[in-house]
Amino acid sequence: MTDAAAYYDLVRTDVVRHVPPTARRLLDIGCGAGLTARYAKDTLGLEEVVGIEFVPEIAEQAAARLDRVFCGDVETMALDFPAGYFDCILCADVLEHLRDPWALLRRLRPLLSSTGVLVASIPNLRHARVLAKILLDRFEYEPSGILDRTHLRFFTQHTIEQLFRSSGYTADFVSANRSRSWKFFLLNLTTLGLARPFSIVQYLVVARPVW
Repeated sequence: MTDAAAYYDLVRTDVVRHVPPTARRLLDIGCGAGLTARYAKDTLGLEEVVGIEFVPEIAEQAAARLDRVFCGDVETMALDFPAGYFDCILCADVLEHLRDPWALLRRLRPLLSSTGVLVASIPNLRHARVLAKILLDRFEYEPSGILDRTHLRFFTQHTIEQLFRSSGYTADFVSANRSRSWKFFLLNLTTLGLARPFSIVQYLVVARPVW
């Protein structure tokens, strides 16, 4: 499997875990090859899963798995869905790639049903490895991860909360993906948990519109 294939073919079970069990329609923004949204449909019994993907050849793969797929730049394309159409919108490692994630969140808000949620995973710039690179004057972009060279925005827990609050949502930090190396395990143990925020690679957030 190539690096590109691995990037687009991930099944984000950690994200799907937070899709409401009563959801009927789901929109996956940055759906990749469609495996995550397809997994959500198969496991949760969703009636319809819709994807938006920027890369044309990857969107074609997703189209074979999802009910509808739209190819293009989600920040500029028309989002011609009825108000309240979706019970859940996924933004799995998407918002940090956007020029104006605040504007997109405001555009998505009317598309959620009265009980709908937006589920997002967002990298944590406050991770110990990134902080160490900054201290050593080695803030250098990488092929993937927190310092992915395609990231345009960077967030910490505080600024994630600000992002959603200023865009008309309340945000619940429901989970986090952490570094699993023995170094971080030892660090967490010796500091009685005080270093836990610095081991977080991604925050998982469930955001609800404020009506």
